Amino acid sequence: MDLESLKSILDQEVAVAVGCTEPVAIALTSAAAMAAVGGEPLKLEMTLGVGVFKNARAVGIPGTTETGVELAAALGLAISKPEAGLEILGHVDPAALQRAKDILQSIELGCDVDFDRAGVYVRCRVVTTAGEAVAETAGRHDSVCVLSVNGERLPCEGGEAASQRETLRQLGSFEKMLDVLWDAPAAGFVHLVDKTRVNLELAEWGIKAGLGMGIGRCSNGAVADHATLAAAACDARMAGVQKPVCTCAGSGNQGISATVPLLSAAQAEKVGEERLGKCLALSLLATVYVKEHFGLLSPVCGCAVAAGAGSAAGLAMLWGGDRQAAEAAASAVLATLAGMLCDGGKVGCAMKVWTAVSTAEQSARFALAGGKIPAGNGIVGRTINDTLLKLERVARDGMGGLDRAIVAAMC
Repeated sequence: MDLESLKSILDQEVAVAVGCTEPVAIALTSAAAMAAVGGEPLKLEMTLGVGVFKNARAVGIPGTTETGVELAAALGLAISKPEAGLEILGHVDPAALQRAKDILQSIELGCDVDFDRAGVYVRCRVVTTAGEAVAETAGRHDSVCVLSVNGERLPCEGGEAASQRETLRQLGSFEKMLDVLWDAPAAGFVHLVDKTRVNLELAEWGIKAGLGMGIGRCSNGAVADHATLAAAACDARMAGVQKPVCTCAGSGNQGISATVPLLSAAQAEKVGEERLGKCLALSLLATVYVKEHFGLLSPVCGCAVAAGAGSAAGLAMLWGGDRQAAEAAASAVLATLAGMLCDGGKVGCAMKVWTAVSTAEQSARFALAGGKIPAGNGIVGRTINDTLLKLERVARDGMGGLDRAIVAAMC
C-alpha cells in the first residue's frame, strides 16, 4: 500500500451522481440497450438483483415526484444517453418524463428479481421496431455493457469483469492505510474539498427546502448541527431532488455521511482546505475499507456503519487526534451501529444518516478523550481489522438471507 494507490482508489470510489444510484443503474442499463438498437420501444424485460430492487423500489426519482423501478427503466429508454453515466437522471425534464410515461402505457414490461444476486445487477432486454438489444450492469453501478444487438453477441468491455480492481484490504491493513495517509503531504488532497462541497450545498439547500420528511425543521431556525445537515441532504436526495451528490463506494448517502460533518465542522471552526482535504481523504478511504467487508449492496446499512466509521475517523483527525484516536473512533462506531439494517432506499434513510453522524461525533470526542471500547466486548477485536473480519462473518453467515426476507416483506 502506498500513497498513489490510495489516491487511485479515491479517484475511482468518489464520483458525482444525480439521484439514488440504484434507479440510476436501472436507467443506465435500459438506456444502453435502447441506444444500441434504436427504433421505437415495444417491450422491456428486466432482471434486478435483490439489492438493486430493494434500494430502487421506494426512492424518489430526480425530476419527478414519483418512485418505482418501472419509471426508472422507462426514463432510461426515453433519455437513451448511456454516456451520461451516473448523471443520467440529471437529464430528466418534463419532455423526458412525459415520453417515459407514454412508453409505460404502450410497451409490454416485465420485471423479475434474482434473489441469488446480492450485489449490483441489472439486465435489460429491449425489443423495438428496429430489433432487440440486451444490456447488463454488474459489479458496480456504472459498469454497463451491451451484450448483444439483434442476436449478435458483442465484445463486452464493461460489466462485472471491468469493475474489478485491487481492493484496499488487499493492499494492506486499516492501520497501514492510516500510516500512509498520516505521513502524506496534505496538499495532495485539496481537490476533495471542491469535489465534495456539493454535499454540503445540498445539505444547506435541504434545510431550507424541507423536502422528503422535512428533517431540516429540527434546526428550529438556528444554525443546523452537523448531523441534521447530513440528514437534510439525505432527505432531499431520497425524495428525488435533481441535484448532484458526491458518492462514496457507490452510494450517495455514504458520501453524505462521510463528508458533510467534516465540511460543516471545518466551516464552523475555520479549518484550512489542506487540512480538511486530508481529513476527507481519511473519512472516504475508511468508508471504502469498511464497505469492502460487506459488499457494495448488503443487508448492513452502509451510510451508518461504513460511512459512520469513516466520519468518526475523519473528525478525530480534524479535531487534532492521532492515528490511534482515529482508529478508536471508527471502532466505536462499528461496535455501536453494526446491527443497523439496510431496508432499502427511501426518505427514512435520513434518520439513519442522522444517527450515524451523531454517533460518529460522539465516538470521535470519546476517542480524543482517551476512550476506547476494549477488545473482547462483543465483536470488538484487538485491532479494527479483527473487528471487521468478525463483522464480515456475521454479515455473510448470519445475515446472508436477510435481503430476501426484507424484499419479501416489502412485496
